[in-house]
Amino acid sequence: MNCLQNLPRSSVSPLLGGFGGNHRDPSWSSLKMMLPFKANDPKCRLVLEAVSDSAEMSGVSKKEEEKSDEYSQDMTQAMGAVLTYRHELGMNYNFLRPDLIVGSCLQTPEDVDKLRKIGVKTIFCLQQDPDLEYFGVDIKSIQAYAKTFTDIEHIRCEIRDFDAFDLRMRLPAVLSTLYKAVKRNGGVTYVHCTAGMGRAPAVALTYMFWVQGYKLMDAHKILMSKRTCFPKLDAIRNATIDILTGLKKKYVTLTLKDKGFSTVEISGLDIGWGQRIPLTLDKGTGFWSLKRELPEGQFEYKYIIDGEWRHNELEPFTGPNKDGHTNNYAKVVYDPTSVDGTTRERLTKEDPELLEDERSKLIQFLETSSEAEV
Repeated sequence: MNCLQNLPRSSVSPLLGGFGGNHRDPSWSSLKMMLPFKANDPKCRLVLEAVSDSAEMSGVSKKEEEKSDEYSQDMTQAMGAVLTYRHELGMNYNFLRPDLIVGSCLQTPEDVDKLRKIGVKTIFCLQQDPDLEYFGVDIKSIQAYAKTFTDIEHIRCEIRDFDAFDLRMRLPAVLSTLYKAVKRNGGVTYVHCTAGMGRAPAVALTYMFWVQGYKLMDAHKILMSKRTCFPKLDAIRNATIDILTGLKKKYVTLTLKDKGFSTVEISGLDIGWGQRIPLTLDKGTGFWSLKRELPEGQFEYKYIIDGEWRHNELEPFTGPNKDGHTNNYAKVVYDPTSVDGTTRERLTKEDPELLEDERSKLIQFLETSSEAEV
């Protein structure tokens, strides 16, 4: 089963080419300057060494170790926390509940056997093709092997790696598919991405929050006590609000006065810091501009002018972050005094708690979403 949501995708290439090669993107030196964290800050040092009881380190090549090092560096820079993944050590996972596991990706068809032995009935994969290609995972052989059994189902629902906005937009469709699979298959569910530190924990948290009756931060506390990871909580909060209030969008236009620039691009906004969108120059007005449709929320961004990262002082901007850098931001807000406005304000708090009728509405959404929507 494949559940690619029918949402418009950016024409810009995925972050770092989706890890399609073992090269470094030159934009990372600038990206480090934009991210609101320091990699050596002990408050955000989250390190996970993947461990597999079946891994044989004697057969690990230098190239495999280098790929893990490269991925860990990229993950640390993109996620805002120091995270380490060792793909060469094999699949690793943690039980959050007796019926819910979060882990790293399956690497061989034999991993299906390992999961069947611990009662897994649904393998829920969130990886995209570039993720699989980077580590050389043959997903087709894993899917084909899983199909030889009647007691386990492999489902793939793609979410872009390291992209909080894509996570927000995909969560409703992905959770609908997961909810239906759990109802259909029962037993234990294995949710995984590549390292099991971003997308998979976020999806599992959302399932606990929407379906299993947990408060968001209670579920988060359980997750962090079991597995070192860094799920994007704001994406979960916003996805929850999008369902309960309706996904409202507005067009936002960014403009920058031309001063003889050759190129002007934007990074951040709804595409993440690892991607860029070019602005268009209107020679008649002398302004570079970009029109973008955004859902409710606040979106930070920065201009890249002839290769140099800058903010525009004529647009709203944040105060300097801990690294001393300033970003512009666009804030999309509908009537804050409306019922939907008060709901959004309540659910964007650090520890939102769903009302009984809100949880019922979420469950109804998960049950009634059609296959065309997921």
